[in-house]
Amino acid sequence: MPNVLRAVGLSAPVRLAAASPAIVLCDPMRNADAVIRAILHAEEQKVDYLALPELCLTGATAGALLRHPLILQESRAALHKICDATARCGVTAGIGLPYLINGRVMSCTALVRGARIYAILPAVSPENPYGFLPETDHCLHRRQPLTPVPRLTVAFGNELFEQEADVREGYMQLMPSSLNATASSFHEVKAALAQRSARTGMAIAYAAAGTGESGGAFVFDGVCAIAARGELLACSEPLAEEPFVYADVRPDQLTAFEPYAAAQPDSGRYISADPALASEELSRLLDLQAAALCRRLTHIRGRGFVVGVSGGLDSALALLASAAAADRLRLPRTSVVGVSMPGFGTSGRTKNNAALLVRALGCEYREISVVPACRQHFADIGHAESDHSVVYENAQARERTQILLSIANAEGLLDVGTGDLSEAALGWTTFGGDHLAQYGINASIPKTVVRRAVAAAKSRFPAAADVLQDILDTPVSPELLPAENGEIAQRTEELVGSYELHDFFLWHLLRGKSPRALFELAREQLDFPPKEIHRVLGIFLKRFFSQQYKRSCAPEAPKLLVSIAPAALPLPSDLSAAPFLREYESLSIDEK
Repeated sequence: MPNVLRAVGLSAPVRLAAASPAIVLCDPMRNADAVIRAILHAEEQKVDYLALPELCLTGATAGALLRHPLILQESRAALHKICDATARCGVTAGIGLPYLINGRVMSCTALVRGARIYAILPAVSPENPYGFLPETDHCLHRRQPLTPVPRLTVAFGNELFEQEADVREGYMQLMPSSLNATASSFHEVKAALAQRSARTGMAIAYAAAGTGESGGAFVFDGVCAIAARGELLACSEPLAEEPFVYADVRPDQLTAFEPYAAAQPDSGRYISADPALASEELSRLLDLQAAALCRRLTHIRGRGFVVGVSGGLDSALALLASAAAADRLRLPRTSVVGVSMPGFGTSGRTKNNAALLVRALGCEYREISVVPACRQHFADIGHAESDHSVVYENAQARERTQILLSIANAEGLLDVGTGDLSEAALGWTTFGGDHLAQYGINASIPKTVVRRAVAAAKSRFPAAADVLQDILDTPVSPELLPAENGEIAQRTEELVGSYELHDFFLWHLLRGKSPRALFELAREQLDFPPKEIHRVLGIFLKRFFSQQYKRSCAPEAPKLLVSIAPAALPLPSDLSAAPFLREYESLSIDEK
């Protein structure tokens, strides 16, 4: 194969492809083999241009190791290994790697064809609507230079949502991406690709980082797509195994146009207000939870999952996600251990529902009462069992956590945390108790969406539909105080207020709204009396700002909707809420 590229005829069809090979974080030489397989497959399919994910030789989530001299050295060696192995291929491939430019480590794409490296192009945009950014430097934003390859340009996934993209009619664009996946990202990325291709007059090959990148705070779905003239010509399914898509385009038919009316504002919070999209997002939410659990279990070489099952909503969703992960890993459902740990306040209804749910899903059910251990603990520290203070309540939560972590250690299981976003915002958790786990799978999902996700899961898990419905109908409660005649005595929303209000306040607070604006918006949009909105707003503000210390040391959790983890929302643990509370206290409650 000669090292001189032929010019692309404008009327000749061009075949664009995108692939997301399975990679291993921080092993460039091994990842080179995966890239080589993708290029050779593209050659078999007579592909002209192939897009691969951003930083695919190392993994975009390699963190500070992207700057390590050994990783930089191995990445260059891996790139040359790819050139040697694909020397006879006619595919022009964009290969992502960290590269040292003018003393700065940057996320770059190397354009390779026929054993030759034609260009190394750095990423320019430091923005991502979904949160994740590789640990590299970025160039100042500028017009992306044309590449040495005729009628080819390169952009990065972070640029996808920028409105000022250059018009380059008849050009092909490779778009390596490290955009992380969220409940809404799939349909948003598809729409943005279609719009960008229409607005710029280019055909775009988009390749996102795959599930091998998932871990810690982010999940990746490996979506690959080809877009031209305002439509998607090919698109892989999210979370597919080593996705590869291609499509043919004619450069002379690529023109810039704006076929879209201005998008109507989406009044949904957390989940789309459009019923069809909401259904898709709720289903995707469970898929992403399962993918995150699969990645973590595979990494620790675990044998399965253990979940503390209370008979409530949060543990139900965590158990459903664990069952879905077991299915995805082709493990038996019995690799998921659901442990009921009744205490002093456990009601007959929730205890029964915990057992019914675990068994309906085909998981292994265990029951371990925390009462004897707590009584021994009270005796050890001289606490009277009749004293139902915070010591009495928290001892039960901490004993449950100890049981779950010990089972995980003894049997090689992953302890799946059940706490949700609303509880984290309010600090409605026991420090060192349900606050802890090995992976917090619900931590970016507010209680109101947990409820919707469990309801949506009834169709996916029909054998458990009846018990899931009864769990949905059960009042939210930590059940740490003695039951009354076998019934729940502690009802969370009677104590702290409706989660619909708390989740509403959190959504708008994170978007810069003041206490006055939160109050006024809630009065306009929610069906609650002004006095109740005012009361709950006070609880929310006081607890949100006083409970940061719990969020600062919470377990890792994937961002699927909204994250208030320190990496996403850095706040000091000892901050003052005084400015917010002063404005809150100045509010006038008008009953009219």
